[in-house]
Amino acid sequence: MLDLGAGTGALTRPLAAGAGHVLAVELHPRRTEQLREAMARHRVVTVVQADVLQVPLPRRRFRVVANPPYAIAAELLCRLTARDVALVRADLVLPRWMVQRYLRRPPRGFRAELGMHLPAAAFTPAPRADSAVLVLHRAQPLRRQDRRHRSRGARSRGARSPDGRSPGGRG
Repeated sequence: MLDLGAGTGALTRPLAAGAGHVLAVELHPRRTEQLREAMARHRVVTVVQADVLQVPLPRRRFRVVANPPYAIAAELLCRLTARDVALVRADLVLPRWMVQRYLRRPPRGFRAELGMHLPAAAFTPAPRADSAVLVLHRAQPLRRQDRRHRSRGARSRGARSPDGRSPGGRG
C-alpha cells in the first residue's frame, strides 16, 4: 500500500492498523521526520522522503490510498495509470471538480467510482472547494507478461490528464 503525499499521517495512521505494509512518501523533510517519529512503533510502515512524481513504483501489484497535493494530482494520476504500472486500485482525495472529470472519462484501462464527499472545512488549511474520493479500479487484471515486460519509468502512450492532454501538456 502506498500513501503518496503522506503529510502528517492522517491516512497513514489508519492504514497502519489494517494494511500489510504501508510505504508513506512525503516530500518535506520536517513532515517526513515527524511522520517517522509518529510511526516508529508501527513495524508495517516505512516512511521515505521523496517526490511522489519521482519515487520508484512497485514492480508487482499495488494499491494507493492518498491525499496528494492538488497541484500535481493530474500528473500523478497519469503516472499511476500508465500502462506499464502495476496499480490495481487507487483511492485518491482530489478536488471534487477533478473527480467529476475522471468519472466522465476514466484513465484508459481503469473504471472510476465516486467515493466519499469531503467538505473543504474538513481540511486544515481548508482548500478553496470541496473534495471527494476518486476510486480507480484496473478494468482488467494484469497479465503476468504485462508485469514482467514493463519498461521502468516509461510513460504509457495512453495516459491522459482529465482534460485529454498527454502528460506535461504535449498532446
